[in-house]
Amino acid sequence: MADGSLARRYARALLSLARESADVVAATDAFAADLDRFAAVLDLSDGTLRAALGNPGISLGERRAVLDAVLPRLGLQPMSNNFLRMVLDKGRFGVLPEIRVQYRAMADEQAGRVRATVTTARALSAELGAQVQASLASATGKTVIVDFVVDPALIGGMVAKVGDTVYDASVRSRLSAVQQSLSASGGAAEA
Repeated sequence: MADGSLARRYARALLSLARESADVVAATDAFAADLDRFAAVLDLSDGTLRAALGNPGISLGERRAVLDAVLPRLGLQPMSNNFLRMVLDKGRFGVLPEIRVQYRAMADEQAGRVRATVTTARALSAELGAQVQASLASATGKTVIVDFVVDPALIGGMVAKVGDTVYDASVRSRLSAVQQSLSASGGAAEA
């Protein structure tokens, strides 16, 4: 089974656990936060913990002992701890990053949210950032969670990526379009 479909299956299973809670949105977001917190710990120390937990050369009992030593320190939901133990026990630990991505996407869809990255040449004021977020929410009809990024190479304007859609209103792209237009018209004049 491909890792993508396997990850979706595990993500759906975790999402179904969240749906059994009295407050589905809170439980869904708590599981997502737990997966994020666990992923951050896996990336510490050059990924040593990730390598140990995913190493089939280390016995399952030893890997389980390592996981059991780490989990209490993170303060995750008991259901999240059980889910991580199950992923380890089933030998699917290498798929955990994709499970996290798939879970976040499914949780956002269920909650009517979409994530966006807005790149600008300079940092936006809080007021302008809120206006951009409101505009994107109006355009998508969903709650938008925005990650603002600064890239001075844009010169001015902004690029907003919402899901698979890119809205490019940057000076850099406009200059590039003008350059392509001039190149095309210069080539046509010579012919």
